[in-house]
Amino acid sequence: MTDVASAIWRLSTLPKLLPWPKSYAVLGFPIAHSLSPAIHQAAFAAIGWPGGYGRVEVDTAELEPVVHRLKTIGFSGWNCTAPLKQEMFRLCDRRATTAIRLGAVNTVVHRKGTLEGHNTDGKGWVLAVEEAFSVALPQLRILFLGLGGAGAAVARQASWEGCPLLRLANRTASRSLSLAEEIKVRSRVDVVPWEEAALLRAASDVDLLVSCLTEDPLFLKDRDFLDRLLRPNLFVFDLRYWPPTLPLLEAARERGAHASNGLGMLLHQAALAFELWTGNAPPLPVMRKALFASLSSRDAEGDSS
Repeated sequence: MTDVASAIWRLSTLPKLLPWPKSYAVLGFPIAHSLSPAIHQAAFAAIGWPGGYGRVEVDTAELEPVVHRLKTIGFSGWNCTAPLKQEMFRLCDRRATTAIRLGAVNTVVHRKGTLEGHNTDGKGWVLAVEEAFSVALPQLRILFLGLGGAGAAVARQASWEGCPLLRLANRTASRSLSLAEEIKVRSRVDVVPWEEAALLRAASDVDLLVSCLTEDPLFLKDRDFLDRLLRPNLFVFDLRYWPPTLPLLEAARERGAHASNGLGMLLHQAALAFELWTGNAPPLPVMRKALFASLSSRDAEGDSS
């Protein structure tokens, strides 16, 4: 049986036959760092599902032939990470409401030659925020920092959840303006200039600050700015889960704010995908334990990818 802990397939090395009776994978570039195989393999074992889960390293240019091969082989489904989610949306035969609302697909269900695209990121993020902070997300006023693929997706999800106020800040103003125009029919939306004074004003009366940045700008490393940005009882959520110590979250805790990283989102989106694939309730405690064990192993190896 294929070793899911180490197997990384590429277009040229994809198996010709199903490696497991029910076969799944995560697609992305790069993909070696993914914790998803550990989470799903533990979940399959917990319910006796005859499934296995591998990794496929593929960029956007080769996604279509890889998807065709997975479909031909008979994979039951797969996940997509960045930067493939928009292209996977295009390649699906059907798209669930979750995918249509967020404009991207992160989970595919393959049934009898038909690819059905879903997006579990949005709801996974909602569940993670509510679990981390013991709050109901629809009651929160939120400031989003960064509106790339992940940032835009969770901002869209927040608008569908009915949050009363969403503030959007992005280095490229046109992206903020475009997204604001799209979601303003469901929530009050403010576009915030990417300037320190404007960001401080925008953060002054929100309940939740969400960082969707892949790299912190210099002002998020400045202690004086952080003293003014962060306050006791503010909720601060960083979509990243690596490295284990994120400066913004450490600064938030030092100033009495509540802080959480993206591990909860990773867990809950995986659980939702598991349910789509198997029709079974996800064994969440088992998946959580496998996630943290895998992360601890990576931390011990010093893997910063």
